[in-house]
Amino acid sequence: MNVLFLGSESRVRDELGGMLGRCGFTVDVAAACDAGAWLSAGKPYALILLDAVQPAATHDAIRLVRRGTNAPLLVLTQRDQLADRLEGLAQGATEYIVKPYGPADLLARAWALASRGRGPETAILRLADLAIDRTRGKAFRQDTELGLSATLFELLYVLMTHKGQVLSRARLIQAVWGSAADERDNMVTVGILRLRQKLDDPFGLKLLHTVRGKGYVLKLENSR
Repeated sequence: MNVLFLGSESRVRDELGGMLGRCGFTVDVAAACDAGAWLSAGKPYALILLDAVQPAATHDAIRLVRRGTNAPLLVLTQRDQLADRLEGLAQGATEYIVKPYGPADLLARAWALASRGRGPETAILRLADLAIDRTRGKAFRQDTELGLSATLFELLYVLMTHKGQVLSRARLIQAVWGSAADERDNMVTVGILRLRQKLDDPFGLKLLHTVRGKGYVLKLENSR
């Protein structure tokens, strides 16, 4: 999905633009004052990100964006002043996220907002750049098919339908293999290893995490 990242500081634009690019977005970075020129070029953007500075300049940039696109506009701000945010929302901002924030928080909001205009996809489950098509039995990251076996797909699907929740080995065995834990315990170890090789190893953003002594969880990790 195409994202236009607007900011006043080139270092911030490069850092955040690079992070978004590594996590599956196609990112253009520009100064906020150049928003009109970028938007008038006709490239379809799923999301506009604006790194806010002073309120007056931020509100000017919001109005400039709104003259060129109806795409969701996420404003990153250091100011936690309700009046400033209300004015920005009135000018056309979709949502604010207040600094400091974790990278996972930003990515979660960016993916949620960018996916708004993609139409109803009830069979598609999404987490960041991961998409799971239950109907076809396929999973993708950054639009690249992961090539999962039926068992690995089912393991991923169970984790995805409980994303953010730690699932024990016994629960995964029952959901995927339907056998008692003492009979199939090694299958979880092998399954998680093979799934991680397909799901996470080729990508910078890691989604599958081990919680020592408890199990496994699929989620965005704030430490990145």
